[in-house]
Amino acid sequence: MGLLWVFGQGEVRIELWEWMLGIMYVALLYVYFARLKNVSIKHSPEYQHLLWGLTARMVGGVAFSLIYFYYYQGGDTIMYFYSATALSNLAKLDFMSYLNVLFGANDEQHLAYFNQHTGWPFAYMYFDSRAYAVIRLISPLVILTFNSYLITTLILASFSYFGIWRCYRTFVTYFPSLRNKLAIAFLYMPSVVFWGSGIMKDTFTMSATCWWVHCLDELYFKRRNIFFNLFGLLVAAVVLNVMKPYIFMTLFPVTMAWILYYRVARIRSGFVKFLALPVMVLVLFGASFYVLTKLGDRLDKFSLDKALETAVTIQGDMKRSEFYGKNYFDIGELDGTLPNLLSKFPIATNAALFRPYIWEARNAVVALSGLENLWLLGFSLMVLLRARISFFISTISKNPLTLMCVAFTVFFGFSVGITTPNFGALVRFKIPLVPFMVAALYIITFLNHQRLLAKRAGRRFDLRDYLHGQPRSPEQAKAAKARR
Repeated sequence: MGLLWVFGQGEVRIELWEWMLGIMYVALLYVYFARLKNVSIKHSPEYQHLLWGLTARMVGGVAFSLIYFYYYQGGDTIMYFYSATALSNLAKLDFMSYLNVLFGANDEQHLAYFNQHTGWPFAYMYFDSRAYAVIRLISPLVILTFNSYLITTLILASFSYFGIWRCYRTFVTYFPSLRNKLAIAFLYMPSVVFWGSGIMKDTFTMSATCWWVHCLDELYFKRRNIFFNLFGLLVAAVVLNVMKPYIFMTLFPVTMAWILYYRVARIRSGFVKFLALPVMVLVLFGASFYVLTKLGDRLDKFSLDKALETAVTIQGDMKRSEFYGKNYFDIGELDGTLPNLLSKFPIATNAALFRPYIWEARNAVVALSGLENLWLLGFSLMVLLRARISFFISTISKNPLTLMCVAFTVFFGFSVGITTPNFGALVRFKIPLVPFMVAALYIITFLNHQRLLAKRAGRRFDLRDYLHGQPRSPEQAKAAKARR
């Protein structure tokens, strides 16, 4: 069934051969992952989720494709693909010209390489460097898949899964008994699976965020595979800064706080810790300011000196967008001043974490996000009631991993909520924070349970015992060391 006519490309459709070839690709993928699971599960029980997580990713990619083809009948994902198809057609006609376009500037001169035989990339994407980065990256996949949207989606979904899986395993190394619950956080949250599996910037940035956290942990805390993890950090940083710089602007400071606070939290002396904490804060702000300032040209409108102006502009543009209609919320007027911006912190952060509420949904996709948000809100309230605010705050302040998760959740949530007053975009833009938010809630629940067990048994409970994660028996520690 042809759904719409794309200028220079013809009718948008998913052909029968795409489904058949896609099934073959998934079958081969399952053979590889099943063998990996069988080999690894003996010493790493979390591998029980390897195939289920992959299945979720494949289903998410297919569901994303079908909804955009048969429900929305268009959208950026299809425009990305057909812009990349123009590059694929160019590669078949003149491969050197394709390389010039792939690695060259997205300007009028390189646009001239395209013609009626290749088709043209969509102008609003071609001249947008962040959108064109997606087109550059998927164009080799489009060539390999014979211009198949469905198979390109499946390959992209499976490739992006590696970063998310690595990050999940990173958290499991700290809290092995939470492997099933952490799998929910990283592998099975519906919004992350759906919006992070299609041909969109979100798929790349979600995976890059997870790669950054995993590689930083491997490099700094576990100190292994140095060159691989340095390369992983570099690639993740490039992807985030090229596509969505505001994610990196939040991720970099909070992960630096994770590293620095870990050092401070290890100090037993309260006096020394009191002296070290201000130094840590100064180092954190200094390093973050230096790095983000040096990235000023790359960050462009998201640079430190333009961030306030950008927030005001984006909010106004999304409110006026005809594509989203009236499916937006109002946080009040922004005047571009810092006090005014900070005054919106509670309402903007709440919106990013828990809205749209289920009664605010205007279509099926947003309604599903509303159900997930209802669960997130209920889970958050339950953790607060059971652990109580004092222990909740104490856990965050004394456990570096939880501190990193909560800090990223809150500050990234604020940055998204203040710039995205539209529910349709909000549910997609917020997905990098979802796994870390859910993981933090499960960790706090676990630590509170351990506190209550210790209290009932008349034993001492000290959060500093969980600084490195869940304490292990000598046998478990030896097995974990052997796996490394």
